[in-house]
Amino acid sequence: MSEEELVLIIVAIVFGTGFAAFIMYNIFSLIRAAIERKNPSSSDLNPQFFRALADFKKTTERRLNNVEAILTDLEEDQILVSDKSESTGDIEIEDVEQREEVKKSDDGNLRNMLNE
Repeated sequence: MSEEELVLIIVAIVFGTGFAAFIMYNIFSLIRAAIERKNPSSSDLNPQFFRALADFKKTTERRLNNVEAILTDLEEDQILVSDKSESTGDIEIEDVEQREEVKKSDDGNLRNMLNE
């Protein structure tokens, strides 16, 4: 075999391999296109879906704002209640006679809790 024949064989092998790869790539891309035609991809979403998603977002934000407003009102009420209870925190001492009556009636714990 001469050098010319060897070079011609190598060029034919490289060209044949490239051509075969090109043909196989096109065949697989045609198959993939046929499959995608049968099953539409998720990129073809309905515009109604996006409108519904936007409406859901708006209603959710509105609900969260309402809940936050209610919570801040409750926190302010608790702060006001705790401020008022701290200002009237005088200590009251019961008489000895009242303590003896409490011991006899067995509801001393309840009376102490009510007094506090």
